[in-house]
Amino acid sequence: MSESTTLIDLQKRQREHDRGHHRDIYTLPYFNRMNHYVLHFSKYVGRLSQDYPDGGQLTTQLEQTLADSFIVAIAAANTLNLDLQAQLEEMFGLEAEGIEEWTNLLNQSLDDMGSSELKDWWFKRMAGPTGRMANALESLDHMESINSRQILEEDTTEIVANLLIVAESMDLDLVAVLDARWEEIESNSIL
Repeated sequence: MSESTTLIDLQKRQREHDRGHHRDIYTLPYFNRMNHYVLHFSKYVGRLSQDYPDGGQLTTQLEQTLADSFIVAIAAANTLNLDLQAQLEEMFGLEAEGIEEWTNLLNQSLDDMGSSELKDWWFKRMAGPTGRMANALESLDHMESINSRQILEEDTTEIVANLLIVAESMDLDLVAVLDARWEEIESNSIL
């Protein structure tokens, strides 16, 4: 994929990846799929809460967590049938053509942060939406009067926006990082 790759391009790529390499999750009912994705987000919040004494190890963990989080966020958006482009445009009142343009527009001047500071910023930005999504799903178990769908949509979009900011702050080619992660996962699949 090129630098002009759009969010819908990534969403289509993720759908094909999930159909071919995560059939166990892809065939679950929507509630179960969303529950699975929120568990993944919780796992990533846990990764971000850890201390890494080695700066190189921290950078590697941040890159892996970025790739994994973005892939799961796209899968969650697909499960919710969200057009991430439209959702981000509505959330921020901005328009962008491709991933690179989105990362540039959403950059919140975190470039001066070191890896440890960025990890702490990201941890806070990931924990909030993840907790709200978990609460929304748990509320469905109790049949509580809560707009779970709206919460899941808004927080999935917020996670995507924050991941775009992190990718820009780390000066990463997000599309290349995602392609590498998809290829790694797919190479480990026997079918």
